[in-house]
Amino acid sequence: MIQKLIATVLRSMLAYLVLLALGRLMGRKMISRITVFDFLIGVTLGSLAVRIALGDENSLLTTVISAVVITCMALITDRLNIKSSLFRKIEEGEPVLLIRNGKLLDENFAKAKISISKLLMLLRQKDVFEIEDVNYAIFENDGNLTVLLKPEKLPVSAGDLKIAKPANRLSADVIVDGKIIPKNLKASGHTEGWLLQQLQSRGIGGPEQVFYASVNAAGRLFAAPYGKSK
Repeated sequence: MIQKLIATVLRSMLAYLVLLALGRLMGRKMISRITVFDFLIGVTLGSLAVRIALGDENSLLTTVISAVVITCMALITDRLNIKSSLFRKIEEGEPVLLIRNGKLLDENFAKAKISISKLLMLLRQKDVFEIEDVNYAIFENDGNLTVLLKPEKLPVSAGDLKIAKPANRLSADVIVDGKIIPKNLKASGHTEGWLLQQLQSRGIGGPEQVFYASVNAAGRLFAAPYGKSK
């Protein structure tokens, strides 16, 4: 009996990992919008996962154990997603830049698993009809598109008012979950010494006390320390 229960637990863990890997391989499309075809694929994968988990025998006990194990695996995954930036990167991937300064980055389309027609549709949904008007377009992990227009194409058009505006730039994430991101910090044009000085001026002892921090285009630091419960 014990050997049977252990086998069920191991099969359930395997089923969960296989389903997670297949979902990751399929990309973000199923997250953003589920079509009938995507729904059928999801149901099929779910059925296959259950067959892997239960094996040849399909008793009530093994079914309950399989459901409990897969639920626990999902809870563990959620916890790791919150606590570990490395695990989060492996599970969700990273946002993909598709347009920069009005130019398509065609080499990133395969990475994002998106076609040009889908990109154009997402742009139209944001009332953007010209690629040249876009400063940055980023395909997020959840399948949504984030668009940053060029300064002269913003709602209150600086071009119409003949007012010069500095180019828009994205804020750089410099601290996530208490850890400094050296690459982003360097790209923002600042050093670790500057970052530590800025934190100390806000009464924050070090990066390990910071949940999230970023530097905007103007060089200003935004820092959100952990709550008192941390």
